[in-house]
Amino acid sequence: MTEPSTPMADLLLHPIRFRIVQRVLGREVTTTDLKQDLPDVPATTLYRHVAALIEGGMLTVVRERRIRGAIERTLTLDQATTGRIGIDEARAMTPDQHRSAFLLVLTQLIADFDRMVERGDLDARLEQFGLNQASLYVDAADLDSLREGIGALIEPYLQTQPGKDRITWSIISLPDT
Repeated sequence: MTEPSTPMADLLLHPIRFRIVQRVLGREVTTTDLKQDLPDVPATTLYRHVAALIEGGMLTVVRERRIRGAIERTLTLDQATTGRIGIDEARAMTPDQHRSAFLLVLTQLIADFDRMVERGDLDARLEQFGLNQASLYVDAADLDSLREGIGALIEPYLQTQPGKDRITWSIISLPDT
């Protein structure tokens, strides 16, 4: 018998909701923006998943305005505090949920890379692109310290700023097998 899934895992491990969260990270976007960013997702499906993310506390409505009788919402997500699966929730996840989470992250990275290559601006953006991997030797306290330090280091760069380009920086730590 499988263990019940966790609330954050339920929110993040759905492919459409994961894509929505990726689009909103560090931005304020309208539902119209999301429809343009995710043209393969039917509008009713998109709205249903946005509502689930708002209800689950992942997305925040920062503004609403009426347009021709409909209400357009502007959404944001505080990536410094939201959208992370905590250690207690991770412990409650099944192995298949962990596999799904890892696959979703890798799939999104591949899709982002493909979009960059297809745009044809890889050469112009090579300074912002990097592939790095290193083997570190740490104990649990070292890893906690490393995570806290990286968090403190990147925190000033999590909000949109004029003249700054958005990049996606992914860090995956895997124990050696």
